[in-house]
Amino acid sequence: MSGKASGYGQPMLKATLEALLPAVCIAAASPPAFAQWDNAIGVAARQFTVTEYNARGRRIVREQGWLPGLEGRLAYKADRWILFGEGEHYKSGIDYHGQTQLGAPVESRTETELTQLRAGAAYAFNDNVSALAALEWERWKRDIRGVQAVRGLQERTTSQRLLLGLDSHYWARYGQASASAALVLARPEKLQVGFSGMLDDASLETRSATGLRLGLGLRPAAWRKVELRASADWLKVERSDDAPVTRNGVFAGKIAQPEHVKRAFTLGLRYWF
Repeated sequence: MSGKASGYGQPMLKATLEALLPAVCIAAASPPAFAQWDNAIGVAARQFTVTEYNARGRRIVREQGWLPGLEGRLAYKADRWILFGEGEHYKSGIDYHGQTQLGAPVESRTETELTQLRAGAAYAFNDNVSALAALEWERWKRDIRGVQAVRGLQERTTSQRLLLGLDSHYWARYGQASASAALVLARPEKLQVGFSGMLDDASLETRSATGLRLGLGLRPAAWRKVELRASADWLKVERSDDAPVTRNGVFAGKIAQPEHVKRAFTLGLRYWF
């Protein structure tokens, strides 16, 4: 593939920030009687799958496993506006199924660490439905263990995303149920790669991507401070351009980040206060 990777662009980011600014101003100017904090902390487990494909669409790598984690949310409500910040951190080892450059299968483990932080605003059309916009930052660390003569890899990926979606809440006899859906617009990922000393560290950029995030929640009537949560994420990133690699400063070849698809299913338990 050729051409320079490009994100969803500064104009969209500028427009989003300009759209969020009135929300901040309105919330700050709202009477104290309508303002309140609504915060939560919790634990979660994320079933995380990453699949990489070669240029012919054939699967070459699959990493899959459960990542336990912690999460938290701070939210400030003012009339119809909600300003919020959220974060999650997951860490564990997951299974690695890949292959060498010559096509020989490799079975190993990947020590995985995933951190997501986001900040945004929501506007309530009524008591049940809100529109939301948020900016998200993610750091993804992969340490693929070496196996026998095959050296390991160390990858550090950072990315920024824009989330646009809807959130709904409904009260019933059994409690409060919620559902959400958001479009994910991701800038090109920035990737740093280590080769266990075989080559010099290298860096490259992937391409912009589009994904989807869905969520469900339930706060039982008998335990309104407790919420059971489930969410699903999907994001597809196209193959990056080739980037040079060196050995002791001397050109040694080229690398690329293959096309990859991230899927995640998360179960969580939150306590609201």
